[in-house]
Amino acid sequence: MEPRDYIPRHKSDFNNINQLKLLEKKQIRPIISELFVWLKDSNWPISSEIRNILFQFGVELAPNLKKILKSDDSTWKYFVLEDFCRYLPNSVIGEIALELEELIMHPSLDDKLEEVDRIAGEILEKLK
Repeated sequence: MEPRDYIPRHKSDFNNINQLKLLEKKQIRPIISELFVWLKDSNWPISSEIRNILFQFGVELAPNLKKILKSDDSTWKYFVLEDFCRYLPNSVIGEIALELEELIMHPSLDDKLEEVDRIAGEILEKLK
């Protein structure tokens, strides 16, 4: 089977999560962006497992994080910032610093409602 076959199909798909955990980083790398979709809501049962899988990629996550932070999906931004980016090392935070600054300086109305700007500011403070 291909790594893509193990992308979760529903929010409680622990069978596929367990298969993903057995794969090497090089096998997971091509499906990172599809795994980020499962961080849209931290209340989903598999969300924490996906976070743990993704943490191992460090700076490689920056392009996907930038895409999310530039999106119109404020709820996704909230969950990625609050429950994922907060725990990333400074090397990764440094890679997304411009996007965090943009969220602080020019948040959309939805970003403000979700407190994305506040969380972005707290995360950016880690670099100081």
